[in-house]
Amino acid sequence: MPESPISVSCLTTKFDYADFKAAAAKAAVRKSEKIILKVTGTVLILAAFLLKAFVYGNFYQDFIYAAMAAVGVIIGCFYDTIVLYAVRRHALSYFTANSERFIAQTTEFSEETITFQTERYTAVLPYEMLYKAYEDARVFIIYTGINEMKFIPKRAMNESECTRIHNILETKLQEKYQQEGAR
Repeated sequence: MPESPISVSCLTTKFDYADFKAAAAKAAVRKSEKIILKVTGTVLILAAFLLKAFVYGNFYQDFIYAAMAAVGVIIGCFYDTIVLYAVRRHALSYFTANSERFIAQTTEFSEETITFQTERYTAVLPYEMLYKAYEDARVFIIYTGINEMKFIPKRAMNESECTRIHNILETKLQEKYQQEGAR
């Protein structure tokens, strides 16, 4: 006997929107890009220390070496944090300026289709037509196409519904389904 569909209704808050934008930014970063940033940061730090140790310089050169090391630390260690902070901050200000654009939505997950419904439209899509899906600790992002996304905040559902949605998406989308931290 098929299970009943999972229906999730919510009105997007500014924090939901910020969580969505942060998750979308995390989903867009490739593993190779992260590795390149960490290597670049490490190279800058090592170069600054080596130059300081083996090249005698004046105050201005020492300042440049310290700046190189600081940029290396920022790029290598804190780039993710800084970018996510900037994305969340921009999303919060965008939501504040455009809050009337965000309307209530209902998303229904059945065994064969996903339904998006607002007061303006209803769309029913089979899972095979979805581009991909991404899940992090706060949201599910459903990509209906390249750069076309719908998101469902996890605060709008209970733990068992989250688990069922996770299982449905993982089963139906297989390699097109990503979780935060799993690549």
